[in-house]
Amino acid sequence: MAWLPFSIAEAALSDGDDEDLHEAWSHLLERLTAAQRLVATAPVTRNRVDHASGMRHLMVLLAVGVDEALRVEPDPILAVGRTSTDDILTWGMECPDCLYLRATLRAGETYRLHGNRGTARYVGLQTMNGIVSTTNALVDELDVDDNGDFEVILSADRHDGNWMRIDGERPTLIVRHFFYDWDAEVPSELRIERLGAAIEPLTEPVIPNVGRQLAAVGDFVHDNLKFFLDFNAAPPVNGFMAPIDRSGMGAAAENRPVIGRWELEPDEALVLEVEPPDGVYWSYSLGNQWWETIHYGRRQSSLNAHQAVVDSDGIVRVVVSSTDPGVTNWLDAAGHSNGSMILRCVRTETAPVPTARVVKVDDIAAALPADTATVTPDERAQTIAWRRRAVAERFAK
Repeated sequence: MAWLPFSIAEAALSDGDDEDLHEAWSHLLERLTAAQRLVATAPVTRNRVDHASGMRHLMVLLAVGVDEALRVEPDPILAVGRTSTDDILTWGMECPDCLYLRATLRAGETYRLHGNRGTARYVGLQTMNGIVSTTNALVDELDVDDNGDFEVILSADRHDGNWMRIDGERPTLIVRHFFYDWDAEVPSELRIERLGAAIEPLTEPVIPNVGRQLAAVGDFVHDNLKFFLDFNAAPPVNGFMAPIDRSGMGAAAENRPVIGRWELEPDEALVLEVEPPDGVYWSYSLGNQWWETIHYGRRQSSLNAHQAVVDSDGIVRVVVSSTDPGVTNWLDAAGHSNGSMILRCVRTETAPVPTARVVKVDDIAAALPADTATVTPDERAQTIAWRRRAVAERFAK
């Protein structure tokens, strides 16, 4: 699992002798050079935007890896804090509507998570052992009082009331907030405390295996890039796979992503059609070929059920292109020649597979119903300005 940031912490905290520092540094440089060659020679690199975004993505992966290495702590301070993903450090097609939080736990301990639910469309809790899911819970399915306050016990042994099991040597808690209305909905306010006797503090300064960290960072950058390049080749061109379960890769069990791939010439667009599912949350998001979500604060690269317009026949039609067609439901390909796309279905009754057809940009209007919702250039500019502000505020806290 070298393609996951988790592998860096595993390398740092595992037993055994550290690697030679000079050899580890050389390995890091070799892996970075190999990753650069992958970007330059990959079949999906077809224009300057593709190439430049791939090189930038290497910087993103390196930043994620270095951050993970520097934050490794053998005696973690317990807090519910940010994960390694935000609107800048983006990899693995994270959700544009989501705020991810994480707490590192100790094996064999018992914890109390408590606070206020907030008003996000969805607040999900997941305990994990490494990258393997242990339990999932939707906060709205727990006992929550009229003010939105709740508590849940995290432990290996069952407890009365709200309880989630933790297991394994590297347990963690993940909290996901999915927002529909970026302006009105607010995230939860959570605290976590360990129950039981005090833990003896470390008495000696510890520098986790730096040589292993250096090598693991290099492997992460290269292997993450290659993993998603290979994964991106799985869906049919300008089409979608059936919904899949990615809980074995760290995704929440109730998330059924419908994953697709798009390839377009500059004068082409992709028209997606789907009957929207009923349930807690669904959205479209667009990524580049490196499985990096196209920046959703600077561009309209995502639409959720609150933002998208449903046509009079009950179908949601979305246009994917680098040229703004003036329709409300547009996903901006941002000059890339190809990339990834996801219809996320979370706690929905169905996970439908959209239909997709390629049309010429000049023929978009003719390919859509006559009453398709449209926007003016000024309205689009206002929407982008709103997205930029809303995303900045989400991650400023």
